[in-house]
Amino acid sequence: MTSEPIEAYDDVNEAAVDDWKRETTTRERIKAVATRTTEPTPAAEIAERARASEPVVRDELDELTGMGVVEKIDGGQGALYKRNDRMYIYQQVLKLHEEYSEEELVESLQELKRTVQEVRTRYGVESPAELAQQLDPDDQDGWDDHTTWQTAQRNLYLTKAAISFYDARNVVA
Repeated sequence: MTSEPIEAYDDVNEAAVDDWKRETTTRERIKAVATRTTEPTPAAEIAERARASEPVVRDELDELTGMGVVEKIDGGQGALYKRNDRMYIYQQVLKLHEEYSEEELVESLQELKRTVQEVRTRYGVESPAELAQQLDPDDQDGWDDHTTWQTAQRNLYLTKAAISFYDARNVVA
């Protein structure tokens, strides 16, 4: 039995980038990078991350800005871009609303609230920030609980908003 030799890469990240470029279009890569960019960033840096030419990136960023997906900010020495957080939140809420029934969202909300309350009670603190201040750097279980709390808190807000979409639909129907 013989097998094909595994192609050697000097850099695993380089291999992942090669796969990404092969599996996506330039515009898909630009959109993926732009929608993950949370701080105002120059088009040149987005072009580098997306492995695309700067003129193509600028054209796509202008289109994404027109669609409301990306915000264009005057950086003094040129335009800066970042994802539009309101649109990002809306898309996350809409996805939840489309994928889960109102009853499933309510059940999820209850479980998320239980998770937050359990961590809050376990440590006797009122927020993830307060928990972080009391944790030792090597308290892995504590930091895992911190991450769990932050994630549950984030999902709790999104779930509440998705439930509100059901309420709003009932009002306008």
